[in-house]
Amino acid sequence: MTIRKLPTVLINQIAAGEVVERPASIVKELIENSIDAGCSKIEIQLDHGGKDLIRVCDNGCGIASEELELAITPHATSKISEEADLSAIASLGFRGEALASIGSISHLSLTSRRKDDVAGTQIEVDGGTSAPPKPIAVSTGTTVEVRRLFFNTPARRKFLKSDGAETTRVRDVVQRLAASHHDVSFVLKSGDRTILDYPQATSKERIMSIFGGELEGELIELNGSIEGMTLWGLVGTPSIARPTSKHIRLHVNGRAIRDSSISHALKEAFRGLIEQKRWPTAAIFLEINPALVDVNVHPQKSEVRFRNRDTVWRLVNKTVASALATKEYIPVYQPSKETKFSHAGGSQAEFGAVSTPSFNVYEARQAVAGIDLPMATPLPTILGSDAVLQVHKCFLVTQDERGLLIIDQHALHERVMFEEFMQRLSSGCLESQRLLVPDAIDADAGQIEALETHESLLDRLGIEASASGPASISVYALPTLLVSRNVDGATFIRELLEKLGDSDFPSSEEEALAEIVDMMSCKAAIKAGDQLSHRELCDLLKKRQEVERSGSCPHGRPTTMRLSIEELEQRFGRR
Repeated sequence: MTIRKLPTVLINQIAAGEVVERPASIVKELIENSIDAGCSKIEIQLDHGGKDLIRVCDNGCGIASEELELAITPHATSKISEEADLSAIASLGFRGEALASIGSISHLSLTSRRKDDVAGTQIEVDGGTSAPPKPIAVSTGTTVEVRRLFFNTPARRKFLKSDGAETTRVRDVVQRLAASHHDVSFVLKSGDRTILDYPQATSKERIMSIFGGELEGELIELNGSIEGMTLWGLVGTPSIARPTSKHIRLHVNGRAIRDSSISHALKEAFRGLIEQKRWPTAAIFLEINPALVDVNVHPQKSEVRFRNRDTVWRLVNKTVASALATKEYIPVYQPSKETKFSHAGGSQAEFGAVSTPSFNVYEARQAVAGIDLPMATPLPTILGSDAVLQVHKCFLVTQDERGLLIIDQHALHERVMFEEFMQRLSSGCLESQRLLVPDAIDADAGQIEALETHESLLDRLGIEASASGPASISVYALPTLLVSRNVDGATFIRELLEKLGDSDFPSSEEEALAEIVDMMSCKAAIKAGDQLSHRELCDLLKKRQEVERSGSCPHGRPTTMRLSIEELEQRFGRR
C-alpha cells in the first residue's frame, strides 16, 4: 500500500473525532475559550439539541481582526508558546485545535471584537473551507455559531440521541463549568426556553443553585490544605447518598474532571456511614500548583495526572472524614402513609407500619351488634404453634422441628418479592397501574438516554415514562406490586435510570432484568424497623415455606439462622 499525506480537511475531521463527540463537546470547548478570555457573562443558545445551531456568546477580551484567520487553523493558540508551558498549564484550553476541528464538520461563524477596536470582524468556515474575514458591527467579546453539525459526516450524526437527550447533556456540561466559575454568569437557552440562568454569585450560592434547594441543610462545608494544596467544597450527609457516582463533581484549578483516586478517597471517608453500593453527593474544588498536575493526558481534557497522587488522596480523605466526624448520623425511621389495596382474589396482606384511621370504638361496636360474624380463618402456623416473636422490629423468632429459627424480616420478604416478580415476568409483562397524577422528576442526560435506550425493558417491567422536557421525565404508570407496597415512584425511577445509564450495568436485557428485579424487591420489601401484626408475621412465615431459595435473599445474604436443639441443650448444660 502507498503511504500518502492526508489532506488538511481530513486531518481536521479525524481530530474532530477526538474533540467533538456531540454538541455538548462543542459547548465545553467554546465555554472554556470564553472563560480563558476573561469574560463575566456567557450565553448559550441551542436549536434541536445543538444539531442545527449552537451559539456561544461572551463579553471577553475578544480576538484581534488580523488573528481571526489564524484562530481557525489547527494548533494555533494564545495559551502556550513553548515546550516548558506544557508543564504548568493554567488555562482551560491550550491546544488550539477546537475551532479548526469544529469548522471541519459544520458551518462555523466566528465573530469577535476587542474593546478598543472600531468594529468587529467575522470569518466563516464551511466544512473546513474558510472565506475571507469581513468587518461587522458587534459589541465587545466573541460569538461562535455552529450550524448543521456533522452535515458532511452523516454517519456520525446518526449516533446523536434525541434533541432532549442532547440538550440535557449540554445542560450538564454548563453546570459543571458554572460550578467552578461562580464569578461568571451563565444563561442556557433551547429554542425560546431558558433552561439555566446562573447570575454571578459566591461559590456556595452557585453550588446550592446547581444541587437544588431541597438539599439545604444536608450539605457540609469542606476546608482543608496540605503541602501547598487547598481544598474547598460541599459534601452531602449520608442520608442523601446515591446509587451511582454521578453526583460527585470534581474540579482541579477550575477544570471539571473525572478521577477514580479522588472518588475513592471520598467514598472511603464515608466507610461505615453508607452502604458499599452507594455513593456520596459532593462538589470538591482543588487548587494545586499547575506544575504538579498534568492536564494533557486526555483528548477532551476530562482527566488529569497528579505528580503527588497520594498527597491528593490524603487531602480529600482526611478533609471529608474530619467534616463528617463533627456530627453523629443516626437514620430516623419515618413510616409513610400506606393504603390498603385489594384485587379479585381477595385482600392482600400488608407489610410494614400502616397508619390506622381514627374512629369511635363505642359507635363501631353498636354498628356491628347483632350481626353474625363468621369464625376467623385460622392463621398459618409452624408445627401447629402460632408462637412468633418480632425482636427489635427486625428479626422474627420461631421454631421448627430442629430447633430455634431467627429470621431477618427484610431479607426474607425481599426473597419473597423477588420470586413473585420473576414468576409474573415469566408469563409476560408485569401488571401495570396508572398513577392518578404523573410523577415528574428532574433528569440528567444519562437518565434520559437510558429511558430511550431501555424502552422495551421498561415496558416489560410495567413502567410507563417519557421525557417531558430537556431535563425532566414524567412517570405515568408503575408495576402494581410496587404501587401496592407504597414505593416512592419518583425515587425508584430516578435510581433505576441511574443504574441503567451506568457503564458497568449489564448490556443484555435478560442480565439486566435480574438486577432490576433485585432492586425492585429491595424497595418493595419490609424494612428493619417495620412493626408487623400477628397476621403479617404468620403470612410471611407461610411464604417462606412456599418460595424457592428462601434461605437467602437475592443478594446472597442469609435470611434465616438456626439454633439447634442440641446447641441449646449444650449451652444450658443439659449435655
